Amino acid sequence: MKTQIIQLEPHDNHISIRDKMNWSKTPRILLVFPRRRRFNLDELDLKLLQRHAQSLGAELGLVTKSLKVIHAAKLLGIPTFADNLAAQRGTWTAQKRQQTKRRRKRPNLREIRAEVHPQEAEWRNQISVRLGSLLLAMLALVSLLAAFIPSAQIRLHPARRVQSITIPVRASSEISEVFITGSVPAQTVHAVLTEKRSMPASGRLAIPSKGASGTVVFRNLTDQLIRIPQGTVIRSIDDPNIRFQTDFEAIVNPGVDQSIEVPVSALSFGEGGNLDPNLLQAIEGELRFSLAATNPAPTTGGSDELVRVPTLRDRDDLREQILFALTTDPEALVADALDQSDIFFPDTLGEIEVLEEKFAPEEGEPADRLTLEMQVAVDAQYAKASDLEILARAALAANLPQGFTPEADSLTYAPVGELETDTLGVTTFQMRVEQALVPRIAQPQVASWIQGKSLASAARILENNLELEDTAEIILSPAWWKWLPIAPFRIAVVVE
Repeated sequence: MKTQIIQLEPHDNHISIRDKMNWSKTPRILLVFPRRRRFNLDELDLKLLQRHAQSLGAELGLVTKSLKVIHAAKLLGIPTFADNLAAQRGTWTAQKRQQTKRRRKRPNLREIRAEVHPQEAEWRNQISVRLGSLLLAMLALVSLLAAFIPSAQIRLHPARRVQSITIPVRASSEISEVFITGSVPAQTVHAVLTEKRSMPASGRLAIPSKGASGTVVFRNLTDQLIRIPQGTVIRSIDDPNIRFQTDFEAIVNPGVDQSIEVPVSALSFGEGGNLDPNLLQAIEGELRFSLAATNPAPTTGGSDELVRVPTLRDRDDLREQILFALTTDPEALVADALDQSDIFFPDTLGEIEVLEEKFAPEEGEPADRLTLEMQVAVDAQYAKASDLEILARAALAANLPQGFTPEADSLTYAPVGELETDTLGVTTFQMRVEQALVPRIAQPQVASWIQGKSLASAARILENNLELEDTAEIILSPAWWKWLPIAPFRIAVVVE
């Protein structure tokens, strides 16, 4: 049987192979795959080539050594051969041909339409029947509008109740979690704060305010002319720290016992510069070998001024005042370290530790007031607000009246009486817990009571079934409508 042999190239795919197959006029088509190049066709490609060969009225065969292609061809019933000669001599297995489906007879659409839409009865075409149907449709439309277009908002002011109980509380650092029996953990706070106070200085100190002045007579001990520079220093023979200097330059004539009187001023202020006569005799510098000096008259004008100065006793008193003030108000020591709703245990306050002291002015310096800034630290125990709130809510929930729910942000609690701490560090106290309650109002239930009712009837029903502080406010839309909507979902209930 004649066979068309098609040698495939490495770049061929199933589309180019189909184009080559179109030229075949033989009952058999043999596709020869390249031997040294990898050339694989998957099962779908082979299926398409097989169908194309069948459409050409030919059988398809393959010459390939690719196991993948051989396996796919076996599943499709396509014969495979080792070479061209084996394909010419071998037997080709018969391949199944796709059977063409016969077209169904086209249905008669007019007959089907006649069966589905039979001819209407004559009475349905009468004018009275059509007008009646139109009126019924309009009534149905009006009913739908009356049911779904109107809306209402009901504002309720339910009567509130106050739920309050007193529960015993036991706090300890050994407790790790909150128990409904009243046990809560005791937290430890380490507070550091700064206190600053001042007080008037009680001491007095003499402060030099003016310097003394006078005159000194310089006498020449040589036969040379002696020049005395301005600022030459003369000391007291009794106190070397009392020193004077010349105010002007002076010249002593040559010759022994020649003299000149020069004005002098004290180098330091204070009454110590007021000297008796003949006490200023020591000349500093080389002039002491050429001159002799003395003050024939006393030096005067030196004065002291009394000023306030803080004493050591003032320091001790101010320190004691601050410590006493801190111990008299222990809660103020830890106030900044605690939240406003935490409960502080006064008996657990430890000793106050002084971290730093700053006095102003420094010791010995004059000032009208003494100021002390003291930084202290202290440890204490307290009950955390979140733990107390958990305990309060649990206790109130166990006694919640039926039909009521707690109002948001209305929970309050406070200790009643004194807080006592024993030697084991356990603090016990009574705590008063309160919260506001509002009736539990279900919107669907309220809507079912008043749907389709008039304003007066709806207000009366709400007053009889609910505990209200004020009359219920009913707002209808449109405003001229006189009845509540029939549809419950058109009624909005707002609880205030």
